[in-house]
Amino acid sequence: MFVTAARFVDLFAMAFVFGATVWFFFVQSPLLLARMGRDSFVPLQMRLTAALFQALAVALLVMTAATVAHGRRADLATLGAGVALAGGLINRFLIVPRALRAGGQSRRDIAGKDHEGSTAGFASEGAGAKTKVLHRLVVLFVLVMLAGAVTHGFALIEGTP
Repeated sequence: MFVTAARFVDLFAMAFVFGATVWFFFVQSPLLLARMGRDSFVPLQMRLTAALFQALAVALLVMTAATVAHGRRADLATLGAGVALAGGLINRFLIVPRALRAGGQSRRDIAGKDHEGSTAGFASEGAGAKTKVLHRLVVLFVLVMLAGAVTHGFALIEGTP
């Protein structure tokens, strides 16, 4: 019974990490940017980003703990969970706080540029030149986190040791 409950919690946490990330970066952000323009979008996105990465850190910790609790210790599912956790925590505690500070400082650089650039350009460069490297690092570690979570999920569902 305990193993079944831990496995359910594990799968639920992994699904939350995957779903919230895909929604945030590939659905919500492009739509809001297109509808609101950069001037209005960036302050909202900064607050949403902080909330997202706090929630992801908790979900990743729960996922990893549940993986260990239901007996997965030295297998592909655990490795994937560890990679996802590392990517998420690096973003949460190292990169995102710096990116948000840089984004706050660059908000005046984007004033009046609502219709300049594209969604892909924003994804790559963030709010301006000051945030480009940090924005790309956030995206890199989101991809690391997703790769770990997807690997974890497939291994968990397949039962691969």
